[in-house]
Amino acid sequence: MAQYESIGQDLKMLQHAWEEGKAALASGIDRNEKRLSSISALLSPTISLSGLTTVDEGSAVDAFKALTGESPPGSAFGSAGGDQDEAEVFEAVALPPRPRSLLTREERIVKMKEERGKRELARESAEANRGMLRELETVINLRPKRATLPASKPHFGRVSI
Repeated sequence: MAQYESIGQDLKMLQHAWEEGKAALASGIDRNEKRLSSISALLSPTISLSGLTTVDEGSAVDAFKALTGESPPGSAFGSAGGDQDEAEVFEAVALPPRPRSLLTREERIVKMKEERGKRELARESAEANRGMLRELETVINLRPKRATLPASKPHFGRVSI
């Protein structure tokens, strides 16, 4: 019996704490609703930078018309004679997240340093080739030009030996 009494006391204390929490939550919600309604009286919640974005009264169809400025196709929202009180559910699909690297941070750092080294070697090799080509071009341009002599006519006569 003592154990039951102890459990009963615990349940009463728990129920009392639950009631106090519920009352605090209700008063907080009431205060937030009053605060939001006073703010919404100052600022119109239906106007935004892109135009009308909320509908004070009406259905989801009215909200869609207000957002797009056009009437939605009938098949997207059911028949026009349907029940307006019926809640509509809209679904969205998120893009899959970008695949994360399978390498650890240290492995990525090592890989990045190796790639930088390879790029540096390729750049040095390309620069050496360009330097060699420039040197050859300079040598060719600085080579003395031979004076071009008029070409002698070939002699097809008899040659005696």
